Amino acid sequence: MAEVSAEPVKRRRRKVSARRKPVTWREYWRGSQFGRHLFAGMTLVAAAYAGAILWETRVASRIYPPVKVGMTESEVRYLLGAPGTVEGGGRIYRYSDKARELAARFSSAGTLDSISCAAGTASPPTCPKILGIGIGTSEYDLLRRLGLPSREVFSGNEKTMFYDGMGLSFRLRLLEVTQLELHRGAGVIGFLPHALLAMVP
Repeated sequence: MAEVSAEPVKRRRRKVSARRKPVTWREYWRGSQFGRHLFAGMTLVAAAYAGAILWETRVASRIYPPVKVGMTESEVRYLLGAPGTVEGGGRIYRYSDKARELAARFSSAGTLDSISCAAGTASPPTCPKILGIGIGTSEYDLLRRLGLPSREVFSGNEKTMFYDGMGLSFRLRLLEVTQLELHRGAGVIGFLPHALLAMVP
């Protein structure tokens, strides 16, 4: 009896891809891959926007044009000129004109520790704004832009709202800002609430 040799049957192996790539744009838009790409893109945009807000707040908490917290007395005199009056043993420089009242306070080391600006007798006041907040800004707009303050101090018919983490404080009377102050002590963590508020439409 003749032996029948059985040759192994070769089968074509199909290449199985782990993920099926979309063939058409229509399949891509409807597929899960588009959802993942959209989520990644929105995350990157949100992170970039938050970073821009943090940087803007960081700059605003250190610079009050044209001076910057940490400058020496000589640098402040160069930018603002000679003060009208000097108080506190030489640590407080006051600059007064019809449109604003400016006060620069120096530390014991001789560097600018804080600077404040209030409205003068003339209108409109020329105090530069901080993060869009200036003389005459309503308390509602202040809260909408910066959120709740770290603390509030009442004195007579005035109130001062402190944002210690951002190095800012605002004096208000009759629900409007009458004085702005920028001081040393701002930290990155203090900027986060403002960045989150700015991202809310």
